[in-house]
Parts: sequence; C-alpha cells; structure tokens
Amino acid sequence: MPAPNAKVNIGIHLALFGLTVAMAVVSKWSTTDLVWSLWISSLTVGYSLILTSIVGTLVHGSAATFVSPKAGALPRPAARGQLQGGCAALPLNVFIAIVCLATVGVTPLGGVVLAVVLASSALAVGGVVRNRPGWEFLPDPERGPVRVLIALPGALFMLGFFTVHFGMFHFVHGLFLSGFFPLVGGAPVGRSGDQVFRTVAGCAREAIVRYWPFVAASALSRVPTYVAAFRTTDGSMMFTPYLNVIRMHVMIFAFAFLGAAGLESYGLYPLLVVYFLPVGDLLALVRAKRASGGPGAPSEPS
Repeated sequence: MPAPNAKVNIGIHLALFGLTVAMAVVSKWSTTDLVWSLWISSLTVGYSLILTSIVGTLVHGSAATFVSPKAGALPRPAARGQLQGGCAALPLNVFIAIVCLATVGVTPLGGVVLAVVLASSALAVGGVVRNRPGWEFLPDPERGPVRVLIALPGALFMLGFFTVHFGMFHFVHGLFLSGFFPLVGGAPVGRSGDQVFRTVAGCAREAIVRYWPFVAASALSRVPTYVAAFRTTDGSMMFTPYLNVIRMHVMIFAFAFLGAAGLESYGLYPLLVVYFLPVGDLLALVRAKRASGGPGAPSEPS
C-alpha cells in the first residue's frame, strides 16, 4: 500500500533531517558549509545513482536497451529478442569503436575497449545466425553472461558519457562556488587551468572530509530512488540526479541571497526541511487518505 510506504519514507526523512540539524548546530555551520555540503552530496549521491542505473540496466535490460530504451526489460519473445540483441547492438558498437580510436587511439585502454566491442559484436551476429538451421549451437544473446557481454559496450559508453558530463557539470559549478564561497585555496580567478583543477579537486576532498555525514544522510534518504534506479531499464533514472542538481542550485542561490542580506541563520533550517522533506510522499499520503475515506476525505466531517 502506498500510504504505509509514504509514512515510512516521511519518518526516515524527518529522522535524517533531525540528524542533519543536530550536526549543523554542533558544528556551527555557515553558508559556506551548507553550499559545499550540498555540492558534494549532489556529486557523490548523484553519480552513484547513475552507476546504479547503468548496472541495473545491464542486469535487467536486454542487449538492445542501451540502443533503444523502449526495448524494455526481459523477458521477450525469443525471435524478437534475438533480432534486437543482434542487429540493434551492432551500430552502437561501431560508433563506440570509432569514438575509442578517435579519443584514446591504439593504447592498452583502447585495446581493451575494442576487444570488448569485437566480442560483443561477434556474439550479436551469432544471435542472429543461430535462428538458421544448423546454427542453433550458438549462444542465445538474450540469456545469461552472453546478454551482459553484448550490452557491455553500451554500458561502458554510458558510463564514460555521464562521467564526463555529470563530472564537468559539477566541476564548473564548483569553480563558481570556490570563487564566491572559498573552502580551501582561495578563489581560482586568474590561475592556470591546472591550478584551477587542483583547487576544485582540493575543495572536493575537503568537502568529503568535512561533510561526509551529510552525504551519508542524503544517500540514506534516497534509498527508494536507488531501488528504482536499479530496477528501471529505460534509462530515465540516469537523468534523475540532474533534477537534484536543479534543486541544489535553487537552494544555493537562496543561501547566497540570504547571506548577502545577513539572514542565512534564519533560512538554514527551513531550507534543510525543503531539501529532506519528501513532498511527493506527503502528497501521496494525503491522496491515499482521501481515496480511502480517511480523515482527510472531503465527504468526512472534521
């Protein structure tokens, strides 16, 4: 039932909120502490959600899922699954091989990637050929390790893409934060590219050391999201962390304005409520009570 689940989630979020508030009070957090704790939480928790989604798609999806998310999860009719597992994987494998040669070239890393692509392509072609008489001995591309190996190049491509995209997104964001709210090393303005990278990396290391309890609380508050990310095979959950980035941006701007007005101490705890309170679960709980004719139902007296 949704209502009990919503109650449990709300209880967990409120408990984590209390823990975070206690930590903020004991450590006497400032605006700088809050914005950097949000930043490192978004980076680590968001990236781990992306990894969970990729692994879940690799485990539960088909060999064609990374090419066409609408291919869905297993099981599917055998003939259709074999055709998708074979033909659908080949264009992506060719693209990955070209990208690999263009970026890393003939290096040990490039050789490993190309070997995986070749193995995947060979198994994919075998999956199509095995439908013909006399070739039934070839492995089924939609079963066991064969299916995983065929989909592996797509998973590696998604891993590389989101690592660069999500990582650079937070790098640029961290660059601005280190200018407005320096954590270590001062503002990066006027420095070389290598110095700027070391500054942001140093801020990330320091943020992990200082705010790991906040990161842990954020991860615990998103356990249902991790479960959904592992079970979803259409790729949609890979973009969920970006929604959290938007929320983080809004909160950081709010703290910046409150800090400029000298009012950040008044906005600290309300904004933490916004960050941890599961609004969706609250609305689901209210809707469930109304649907069941509970205390919140319009037909019932107060």
